[in-house]
Amino acid sequence: MSIPNLILTSSFNTIAKKLFDNALLPKHALVAFIPTASNPYTEHPWVEKDREALVGLGYEVTDVDLENRNEEELKKDLASADIIFVAGGNTTYLTEQSHRSGLHNIIRSLLHQGKMYIGSSAGSLLAGPSAEPFVEEDSVELPAGFVLSDPTCFGLVDYIVLPHYPLHAKENDSVMETYGDKFHYVKMTDVDYRMEMI
Repeated sequence: MSIPNLILTSSFNTIAKKLFDNALLPKHALVAFIPTASNPYTEHPWVEKDREALVGLGYEVTDVDLENRNEEELKKDLASADIIFVAGGNTTYLTEQSHRSGLHNIIRSLLHQGKMYIGSSAGSLLAGPSAEPFVEEDSVELPAGFVLSDPTCFGLVDYIVLPHYPLHAKENDSVMETYGDKFHYVKMTDVDYRMEMI
């Protein structure tokens, strides 16, 4: 059985061992850990839990923040990584930084080079078609004057992950009601995951 190169989760740390034990993750890996979605927040325990889960699997983990990096720098930063891990937080902020840094331009080619993408919450949303359904809610948590220049996400999958179901059922249902047939959605609990080959 071949290992998928795209794994989308609602909360990676809750299912990391299951993925590993089921041979859906490599036995050894260098991980480029992207915490950027959590930058707008003072505290971000979910990021620490995901990082600890990766270290607990025996992986070598290096943080690669998208802020203040350009495309050429990212290519160097990610060249030796086996796994590109995108942690959760603010989807709108993460989407903006993915465009500014150039990750948006190179992510598909990185996967074609044999690297794996793992998303956790906002990191999984970034793999989908658009951040548009989350901009209004996310903007409350962002600095005044913040503008998302382009809501387009990576488009690695044709659906939008709605994470943390049913904990965030009200917010998720509101997204589906407001945006209706514009996008496809996948509700995901904190013990669910989706695997794809890109």
